[in-house]
Amino acid sequence: MSLVASLPGRPLTDGEIASLNRADSVELAVAVESDTDSEAAEANAADAGAEGLLVATDSWVKGIDFLGGAWEVVESVDIEGDEDRYDALRACEDAVRANRSDTAAGAE
Repeated sequence: MSLVASLPGRPLTDGEIASLNRADSVELAVAVESDTDSEAAEANAADAGAEGLLVATDSWVKGIDFLGGAWEVVESVDIEGDEDRYDALRACEDAVRANRSDTAAGAE
């Protein structure tokens, strides 16, 4: 079962993200926070939980977004070592935020 397929069909709680961090197959899992104060206010008014996620192993980083009731990988970057990890995390975070902006713009 893939990581994305194992995620629940809703935003993740802080406890679920912490549980991902304890999993043997994942080295790092962090929520992608809202980019602006207005986005943060909207997120706080919405369902509780993280709707954007960065997940890293020793060989890749994935940016995962929860939209339309399902989790979707919006960016995946292969990495060679720790020196690549920061750039991969940044690229995936940017992709998750861009995906949200594109989706929000399409809804207007």
